[in-house]
This record gives sequence, C-alpha cells and structure tokens, in this order.
Amino acid sequence: MSLNVKCTSCGANVAYEPGTAHLTCQYCHHTIDIRSANLAEHANQELDLNQYLHDVEHAAPKVERNVVSCSGCGATTELKANAVSGICPFCETPLVIEQSSLQSLIKPAGLLPFAIDKKVATDNFKTWVSSLWFAPNELKKKSASLDHFKGIYLPFWTYDSNTDSHYNGQRGTYYYVDVSYRDKEGNSKTRRERRTSWTSVSGFVSQSFDDVLIPATSSVPEDKLNALQPWDLGDLVDYKDEYISGYLCESYSTDLKMGYQQAKVIMDAQIRDAIRSDIGGDEQRISSVSTQYHQVTFKHLLLPTWVSAYRYKRKVFQVLVNARTGEVQGERPWSWVKISAAAFSVALVVGGLAYWYQVTHY
Repeated sequence: MSLNVKCTSCGANVAYEPGTAHLTCQYCHHTIDIRSANLAEHANQELDLNQYLHDVEHAAPKVERNVVSCSGCGATTELKANAVSGICPFCETPLVIEQSSLQSLIKPAGLLPFAIDKKVATDNFKTWVSSLWFAPNELKKKSASLDHFKGIYLPFWTYDSNTDSHYNGQRGTYYYVDVSYRDKEGNSKTRRERRTSWTSVSGFVSQSFDDVLIPATSSVPEDKLNALQPWDLGDLVDYKDEYISGYLCESYSTDLKMGYQQAKVIMDAQIRDAIRSDIGGDEQRISSVSTQYHQVTFKHLLLPTWVSAYRYKRKVFQVLVNARTGEVQGERPWSWVKISAAAFSVALVVGGLAYWYQVTHY
C-alpha cells in the first residue's frame, strides 16, 4: 500500500521526505509534521511468540491491507488506494489489480524511515555499475538514464530468546610422537607426527539472543538482502502511516512461524560455537545438543529500500539500495566478449612468458 495524504495547502498528494520528520508537497512545498511524543514507544515493544501462535486473533495488533500477488515473481505488494493498474517493482510484470484481496496482517511495530532520496540511490547505482568488471558497455550507457527506482518498505521479523543447551561431545588434545621411516634411498630417519587424544565430555551453556533479523520477503535474493546490512535498528521509530506516504510496502510472505524456524537456525549455529568454546581443547566434536528456548518474543518491522528492476537482453535484473546507508547490491549481466578477450590476453601473456623462458634457459 502507498498511503495518500492530501496537502492542507493545495490538495495534492504529499509524501514523506527522506531524512526528515515531515511530509512534503512536491507542488507547493508545504510541509506537514509527523507528530510523535515518543518516536520509539512501540517500535521496540516485544510480543510473546507462544502467546501469539496460540491466540492469533488477539495477541498482536492487526491491520487490513489490500494486496496483490505478482504472477511473475510472486511478490505480495500492498496497493495504493483506488489503484486501477500497476507494475511489480521487483520484476516489472504488470499487476492484475482485479486479483487483489483484503488481508488481515500483523501490524508493524516500527520502521526505519527513508534517509536517502531517489537521486542519491540512482547516483549510487551508477557508481556501482561503473565499478563492475566485464559489464556490457550497453549496460553502462543505459544506467546513465535509468530512473526506475521505487521506494519500498520491505518486511522483516526480529526474534529474541534465552536458551539453555545440554550437550555431549569430545575434546581433542594434540600430542606428538616420533615416527621412524626410511627415505627413498633406504636411509633410516625420524619425523615428528601430531596425534589427537579424544576425551568424552558433556556440559551446559546458556545464550541470550536479541533482535535476530529475518527477512519476511521472498521477492529479492536472500544473499543480496543480507548484504545490505547492517541496519541501524537502534534508530527505529513507531510505525505511522505517514512514513509510508508516497512509498510502497511489501506484505510479508514468510509468516511468523516460518521466520522463527529460520531464526533458530541462526541461533543454533551460535549455540554450537559457544559449545565448542566450552568444550575447549584443540579440536571439538559435538555428538548431541538439546536446547530449550525461553521467553521467545518477536517484532514486525519495515525497513526502507530503493528497488529497481531493469531489463537487459530480455532478462530482468534486480538492484537494491539500502535507503539508510546507500549500500548497493544487485544482479548484473556479464559481457562474454570482454571475458573471452581477457582470457585470450592472459593466454597470450602466459604463452609469451613460457616461450621467453625456453629461449633464455635452453
């Protein structure tokens, strides 16, 4: 959804101005303040996960959104009020507005407002393209006129938990022995070899996790989205409709329970690191781990990105810009002509060096 707020001066639509605390009319430049006595009164409020999963109707605040799923990439985008047509911002596929539906979703607790505007995002993209090795020349020319960036709030979950883990395993301690052997000429020699002595161990570790961040979108490549980090979650503000005025929002496609399972994978990896440290020694083997999760809580957040999908030789490539830091991540085409030319040049250099070596040494 993109909220439509009217200018109190001229009646045109106003939009949130990146890096500020107000809405701005692009026609008469009138501003409307986003009032908040406490910017993060609710943004950092944790909700009990188990309570929500067992009492889904009452445990968390809800909002109703009109959403439509893209037939091209599956993204679930919240529609503008009175929308009659649209283009998917993730893959440029036309949206079938008639197939939209009203959904009841968990209300975001907080968000990070846009801090950089579209011009900065576009300039950063152009710099990124110019830095790409083996990029087609046509792409660099096309980037000079690219103006397809759309401001989109992407959905995320965060999870907190205290954990208690009992484990069984083995501690490996290095020791060294002298081993006799004969060389190729039959001479008797001695070398020092490292061996490992293993001792069975068991123990207990406790860990606390705060704001394990899980993307709730499947519309962008996970590795690219993770590479946009870090996010300055310490600067969260309470969710207000005014902050999304003029921008798009994607509804979460990864539900709360599925997100928690992904968060546990991240937690479990850190728990196993803590167990290895607790085992000590030179090497560690973990045979079994039993973990109890306590006081598990969650938040639903919106994080700001500039997204562009551009077509090159009939293929769609996606670019993301962190709207807080300006970090650019994206997919890119390759110029196989340039790659082949570079490989041929390397082969020529290697062949030349080999020829020179033969001439000068034989």
